[in-house]
Amino acid sequence: MYKKLKIFIPVGLFIIFGTVQYFGLFSAFNNFIHDNIMTSSRPAADNIIIVGIDERSINEIGTWPWPRFFMAEAVARLAETEAAAIGVTVRYETPGAHPEYDEALVLAAQAAGDRLVLGGVGNLSLFRQGDLLEIDYYALPFDELYRVANVGFLNVLADENDGVMRRSLTSMRFGDITVHSFPFEVYRAYRRATGQDADTGNIPLDNNGQFPVRYVGGPGSFTTVSLWGVINEYYDSAMFRDAVVLIGVTATGIGDDNFITPAERRFTTYGVELYANVIQNFMEGIFVTDAPGWLNLAILAFVAVIVVLMFHWLRPLSAFFITVGLTIFLLAGAYLSYNHLYIITDVSDTIVFLFCCYLANLTLGILSAQSERQHIRGLFGRFVAPEVVNEIISGSVEVSLGGVVKEITALFVDIRGFTAFSESYSPEQVVDVVNRYLGLTSAAIQQNKGTIDKFIGDATMALFNAPNNVPDHALHAVKAAWAMKLSSEKLRKEIFEEYGIDLQFGIGINTGNAVVGNMGSDFRMDYTAIGDAINTAARIESNAGAGQIIISDATYQQVKDRVEATDLGVITVKNKKTGIQIYSVDFVTEQLL
Repeated sequence: MYKKLKIFIPVGLFIIFGTVQYFGLFSAFNNFIHDNIMTSSRPAADNIIIVGIDERSINEIGTWPWPRFFMAEAVARLAETEAAAIGVTVRYETPGAHPEYDEALVLAAQAAGDRLVLGGVGNLSLFRQGDLLEIDYYALPFDELYRVANVGFLNVLADENDGVMRRSLTSMRFGDITVHSFPFEVYRAYRRATGQDADTGNIPLDNNGQFPVRYVGGPGSFTTVSLWGVINEYYDSAMFRDAVVLIGVTATGIGDDNFITPAERRFTTYGVELYANVIQNFMEGIFVTDAPGWLNLAILAFVAVIVVLMFHWLRPLSAFFITVGLTIFLLAGAYLSYNHLYIITDVSDTIVFLFCCYLANLTLGILSAQSERQHIRGLFGRFVAPEVVNEIISGSVEVSLGGVVKEITALFVDIRGFTAFSESYSPEQVVDVVNRYLGLTSAAIQQNKGTIDKFIGDATMALFNAPNNVPDHALHAVKAAWAMKLSSEKLRKEIFEEYGIDLQFGIGINTGNAVVGNMGSDFRMDYTAIGDAINTAARIESNAGAGQIIISDATYQQVKDRVEATDLGVITVKNKKTGIQIYSVDFVTEQLL
């Protein structure tokens, strides 16, 4: 059953994660991979320059907003330098308080001609009819200025999950026309000025008119100069010739266009820097696109096939290393795909799928191991103790179902530290060690007139006073435990020298009435004992530490004059309303053998 599940579970998970992948339910994890692994910085373009409305300009000119005369001066100076394109991110939707300053700005715009691009803002519509987002209102520069300049919208769309700007909104629908973004219009102006075709061709956009931005770096990546320095001609005009020049706020506290980008999440990026990154993407002509759905599904299917083969043949530890290796391979592939093929592959779903399959396989392995242990215990139970066989041969025990109530002493002994040992060594080594310990417990029990009821993995259950009557059966049980403790020291040292692990017995003993006899069915029966006395002995053994022999008060009362013991008080065990008084055997003063 477990082998079939190792195939069916990955297939089922593949169907589930294929659905998850289609609906993009792991977008947050995919964004994390994109932001921290796939992206890499590169040099900013030398011919993109930012003219900053910075602290120095504010100190010289005064509190923002300034009279429009200063912007007119800046545009005019840049036009004189023969800048290829001039983009102004400051909005002038209404005439100002000083008409003469508005006129100066219009004249400067006329002088710049097609090289100048101003910003507008579109009001996104709640309804969508075509393949692009729609705007139902477009806030443009005031009429006189609008007539002499190009306009692009300044709208941006941050990721709705975490507010990070990963994509550039490039095109929207306004009525019957398609309007373009501010950086796109600046780029078109640049192409016109440098003698290139203004028709930029098809830019791969998603259903929202966006494309993923390849950022050159965080804030401060682009060459930035002060607007005050431009007005006063502090800079060599040659630095602006044939360049894209963007004018925008670079001072804190005077603008609301500050964004978080994947390139730097600790500090915000100014809007003008965001537009500069987008324009460089246009100028490079290299655009990142999302991988088609079939490719992501194919990657998931490829990993699913590997998972089925891997979990069928490999052990859990080997499967873990393969899982980690596949994860690294997927991340490396995503990095190469992004930075060389310019395709964003969605590997987050596949990575989660991979680890879910590993955990499922690990769980199945544990359940399978437990089932196998139960099977092995059942095999041990087919072999009755030699004492029982002798009684059957002699005819003193009737081979039929049934039992009698009699006082017995039950002994449980278990190897402490054996579980950790069995997980670290081969089956052959585990069997060798457990047989050596079980041989030791068997000898001690038989030499003290006990009956080996059963072996339970690395544990042994023994009965004293059943089926044969044994006088002083409580003391015989204690002596058997003491013999185990003494004789195990040599074996303990041998095991430690061979395997470097310390294995010791933990022993629990209880005396009381129990039903003893043949239990089972007509075709399969065991001679055993059942009752509270047996359960109590097992509970006491579970409380014994390594090398410790713990007996109940019922046993202690029968042996107290012939052993030295320490009172351990009362313990509470599972399924018993009253506590159990227990003692730790320190020495046996009377030798029976």
